[in-house]
Amino acid sequence: MNPLAAGAIMLSLCDEGVSHQEIKAVAKGATRTVFISMLIIFLAGMYIFNFFGISPEGLRIFGGIILLTMGYNMVQGHGKKVNHLPKEHEAAKQRDDISVVPLGIPIIVGPGLVTTLITMSLGIEGWPGYITGIAAIVISSLATLVILMRMPYIRKRLGENGLKVFNRLMGLIVGSLAVQMMLNGILGLLN
Repeated sequence: MNPLAAGAIMLSLCDEGVSHQEIKAVAKGATRTVFISMLIIFLAGMYIFNFFGISPEGLRIFGGIILLTMGYNMVQGHGKKVNHLPKEHEAAKQRDDISVVPLGIPIIVGPGLVTTLITMSLGIEGWPGYITGIAAIVISSLATLVILMRMPYIRKRLGENGLKVFNRLMGLIVGSLAVQMMLNGILGLLN
């Protein structure tokens, strides 16, 4: 989940001279979409994969590959190539409301976040784990709301180069998480 990169995309999708109130409305709509999507995926995603007979180890390995690709692209400065195509960007500019599609899904809640949420839910044992996971979803959703609402100010303060540096640092974290997920999946298969 990278709300700074999503915020930069949000600003590029909004018209020039868009008001602060309109930015707030888009941020609230996107955050609502992100929160509900994350909650559903976290609570029901494991059951969907079990229905299709996909093992947790297989999900961890493939999810790690997805995250590794995303992390590598972020470190290289290529942005979110995985789930946001130029065609989608142009189509989104034509829409009146971008908060649900494409901003909420697939830009913020993309394959990497889905994989991470399902993998996180696989390791939970008991209600304390679910409460902790839901608390993490609430906190990350609130952080996303604040960042998206303040994105014009953040971009002005950090500048384009500052956003690129932050995105590359996030790429290192995402890549490291990906390698750990793949290792856990491989070790799980070997056991």
